[in-house]
Amino acid sequence: MVHQREKRSYYTAIIHFVVRRMRNHLGRPKSEQPQGCSKLTPHKIVRRTCEVSERQVDGVYLYDLFPNHTKNRDSLTKHVYYFCGGGWQSPPSGQHWQLCARFAHQMKDTSVTIVSYPLAPNNAAPETIPILLKLYRSLLRQAEEAGHKVILAGDSSGGNVALCLVLEALREDAERLGYDKVSIMDTSHPAAIMAICPSTDLTRSNPDIERLKDDDPLLTPEFIKQTAAAWKGDWDATDRRISPINADISLLAMRGISVHGVTSGHDILRPDAIMFRERLEDAGVKGEWLDWDKQMHCFVLTWPYGVPEGREGTGWIIDMMRKM
Repeated sequence: MVHQREKRSYYTAIIHFVVRRMRNHLGRPKSEQPQGCSKLTPHKIVRRTCEVSERQVDGVYLYDLFPNHTKNRDSLTKHVYYFCGGGWQSPPSGQHWQLCARFAHQMKDTSVTIVSYPLAPNNAAPETIPILLKLYRSLLRQAEEAGHKVILAGDSSGGNVALCLVLEALREDAERLGYDKVSIMDTSHPAAIMAICPSTDLTRSNPDIERLKDDDPLLTPEFIKQTAAAWKGDWDATDRRISPINADISLLAMRGISVHGVTSGHDILRPDAIMFRERLEDAGVKGEWLDWDKQMHCFVLTWPYGVPEGREGTGWIIDMMRKM
């Protein structure tokens, strides 16, 4: 099911005007990240309202967010692992921290964790994906032992990572156990994926990218090609491990994993995301999507600034994850 929105507030129009004139700097990596997983510093606003606990699993730093005065953490029954966007090259922004804190505050039965995964170009996909698949297996095994339901979520490049990990883990299991046993396999997988303005095809070959480039206030064709090149390393851009549009999507339906998402009308990544969404539907994968015309890439991250579409979009995501 696709939920359509079309309105654009005057406030949002002003933001688009300003962002367009700053887009060669906004969202661009400020420096190369070192090899391996980096420690993160929680945003100061988030530290006022949440306790942030750092831990490591398989060498990857994880940051669990708990609202202050959380009484009984043992009663939590759901866990969201969030992969932040940033072109596979930038650590979580303040907006990412605040988005995840809002998730934690408004989903009382849910733990929320930011994953600090290794970043390109020093940690390209050929090195990072195996690390994250090992992490994935550990986290899902822990969740099964605790009786928790898991949601993998992410925006932009983080949405790409969330989708790729699940699809590749399913493929590995199907190859090992047999495709006829996918629905009853004894390995653990998430109940759902939430992909916010995800990058789904790293070839950047969709002709609609050029058609939309004048509408997008944030991303440019040159930038998304550069980030894809930095992430793919020596893998081909069509590789299913980094371009989920080329993966065996039917495995999600066979396993009963739903995929939900958000797309934005003024986002050059939207055409590929819509193609991916349509393939999900054709394969019988359940899920609901919010498609908001005249909004920029990852517009939900504007909610801390009081942007009405950002607030409504974030609320929609929270409502969907509550249902999962």
